Amino acid sequence: MSEPIVGGCYCGAVRYESSRPAQQSGTCHCRMCQRWTGSPCATGVFFEMDSFRFTKGAPKTFLTSPILERQFCADCGTSIGHHYILGEFTNTQIIFIGTLDNPESFDGPSWYFGAESHLPNWYVLKDDVPKVRADTDENIISAFAAAEKAKQS
Repeated sequence: MSEPIVGGCYCGAVRYESSRPAQQSGTCHCRMCQRWTGSPCATGVFFEMDSFRFTKGAPKTFLTSPILERQFCADCGTSIGHHYILGEFTNTQIIFIGTLDNPESFDGPSWYFGAESHLPNWYVLKDDVPKVRADTDENIISAFAAAEKAKQS
């Protein structure tokens, strides 16, 4: 990769870049992502934190669960992405595909998450892409357990 991957919010107040390619991509159908984006799903690409930085402004954050903070532009409201504060992806910045300057350069999702909340009348899932249920995913379950344990101590 010769040039960084760049993107930002609708109004340009928040911009970001990654110096390395995305690790993976995924589409989440969980109810939190549906409500956050106002759509049937949220599709994001995963960047390693040590290669990612905000280059202009900073997103405002909102804790939507004890394991995840959502990021958005305080000026225009664009949902930019999210970051896990507990669990498997704490060293990962997840950026919503629509905020990338060149989203067409990415292939479709590597997996679907939150499959139990998928809205089949609104979004067709590819048969050959793995589907993961949030309510039975060991990484999510253990992250929520760690959050509960921290809250009790």
